Amino acid sequence: MFWIGLFLTGALLSGTDAAPLAMAIFPVPVAVLWARGRHGAAVAAALCGAFSVLAGQMALAMAAADPETHVMLGTGAFILAVATLAVAGLGAPLGEMIRRGRSFGQCVSLLTLAMFVLSVLETALLWDESRKAWTVAISQRIAQMEQGAGETTPYGDLMRWFDVQLPYLVFGVLFSGVLVVACLQTAAVFRWLRNGAEAADSPPPVGKFKMMRPPDALVWLAIAAALLGLADYQWPNDVLRFVSWNTGVALAAVYWMNGVGIALCAMEAFGLRAGAAWGLLGLMMIFGLHNGLAVIGLFDTWFDQRLGALRLAAAWRDRNREGPKDPEA
Repeated sequence: MFWIGLFLTGALLSGTDAAPLAMAIFPVPVAVLWARGRHGAAVAAALCGAFSVLAGQMALAMAAADPETHVMLGTGAFILAVATLAVAGLGAPLGEMIRRGRSFGQCVSLLTLAMFVLSVLETALLWDESRKAWTVAISQRIAQMEQGAGETTPYGDLMRWFDVQLPYLVFGVLFSGVLVVACLQTAAVFRWLRNGAEAADSPPPVGKFKMMRPPDALVWLAIAAALLGLADYQWPNDVLRFVSWNTGVALAAVYWMNGVGIALCAMEAFGLRAGAAWGLLGLMMIFGLHNGLAVIGLFDTWFDQRLGALRLAAAWRDRNREGPKDPEA
């Protein structure tokens, strides 16, 4: 039943033009099987993912009425299947790291680096196509917003600026997306291994997302990126802008994720359940209050804010336990 469900998931997602989502899913079962020592089954899961995406893409190709579209989709189906196999295969080193007792943060770092390298290679080799795809997607989004608003919006102007400056931002944005996906994938693998049917037969994975913390030395890279940005502002230079802006966007994502972990730790320390904590974070994102989490994550380099939240919560509980003091006592 597991294999049938795995194949149908990939085929349905691929057949509904959601192949990237299928590619993001398959490293999870591969990592779980590899961590449990079932290497042959892990390889089979990666192959199952590739063939399911191929089947979905071929179904799309055969349904196309235009012969040129039919040929284009049929050729692209094999390329996408190979890419799916490569991404799914990243679950093997992830599973091996978990089996060796590596922490959540180390696993995320490995997975992020590997997927980012694949994304950079794809973007660099197909730069013209990627550039056009970004521009089309941004233009469509701007048109949708302005059609709904009936006029030009500030957000639309910001997106136009982003399209113009895309070469100086795209790799940082790619890294940010890859980092989020890697965190979700690793969290899914850790949860599966902790709560699965075979969880009692192996030691639990080490660490959790909320305790993941970037190394303190990373702040020097942030300082270097800021200095390069100032140099570009004073003496405009494409190379300086490319390095400083992309690095700045990538590091903002790293410290933002750290800020999310700090916020979850703080909310848990004050007694909020996991569902309520994530719901509160969702509201912060809706109202645009989440951007400050990157600043919180950066300052965690000098102040252990998780420990600070635990101490503050403990003091708050002690104060409530003692009750209000009688001023006449």
